Amino acid sequence: MLVQPRPDDEKTIMGLFSLVPELKDFNHLNQVMSDYEKEGHFLYFFQDEVQDPITGLLGYETYKENILLVRRIIVTPGSPKKATQSQMLTDLQEQNPEKTLMGTLETQTAIDKWRKHY
Repeated sequence: MLVQPRPDDEKTIMGLFSLVPELKDFNHLNQVMSDYEKEGHFLYFFQDEVQDPITGLLGYETYKENILLVRRIIVTPGSPKKATQSQMLTDLQEQNPEKTLMGTLETQTAIDKWRKHY
């Protein structure tokens, strides 16, 4: 399930972002974090159930009125990557049935694989 982070979850978000190699640079990480504070940009944690640990982070932005541009799909080590990514995208689509999910160069492959099975 997708869960909206609270304001005090910043360290957890930064920890999940640090799993992405290009976000190891602190200045770049801060820029990405500030991008998600803008209107129309969203971050969600992923958990299987409410009591379960966070196993992923999904970042997207609204583009035009009917497109959600998925910018980040991060899965924690030890979690099944394909299944977790697929469930995150399914949950996002089910929350926004009237919108189309699109990806960036980094996320489009995962979206294409998900779309084949959705």
